Amino acid sequence: MVSIITVPNPLLREKSKAVTVDKKTLGLVKLLKETLIDREGKMKGVGLSAIQLGIPKKVFVAHSLESQRILTFINPEILWYSKRQTNEKNRKFEGCLSVPNKWSLIKRSKSIKIKYQTQSGQTQVRQFSDLTATVVQHEYDHLNGILFIDRALEQGAKIYELAKDEEGKEYLKEIKL
Repeated sequence: MVSIITVPNPLLREKSKAVTVDKKTLGLVKLLKETLIDREGKMKGVGLSAIQLGIPKKVFVAHSLESQRILTFINPEILWYSKRQTNEKNRKFEGCLSVPNKWSLIKRSKSIKIKYQTQSGQTQVRQFSDLTATVVQHEYDHLNGILFIDRALEQGAKIYELAKDEEGKEYLKEIKL
């Protein structure tokens, strides 16, 4: 396990490069999965890109709620975004391990179609919807140097941080960037 880099580290703004599926890439996938899951087996987040470990390679992992598995995406390319987007009712707070303690309600395409390589090197094209589609879009953005706070700012969405009241209860407080 390695440390996840956080803002304002300039590596987070780099565009990632394509890789070949070899021992080195499979080692990176293993490292991503080990970093995403803590020592007790609990997930720290729902996805992690190689760039978040300071490695500008087109590789990320994402947790699928449908299958309850961690999916691996190597050299991904989103081929299609649905015009239908998440709305106020079905939008979830989006956060990022590289932007700690910040959250926002981001509009994302409700469904996407993505082409990628698996750990065995096979090319797959799959469609994802709902929360898995959101996670995949978030991680895909990382490969292009885009953070969720960039999406929040371009959409005019509010950004929140974790705060505590006088009694020590946590709540989300709106902030300005």
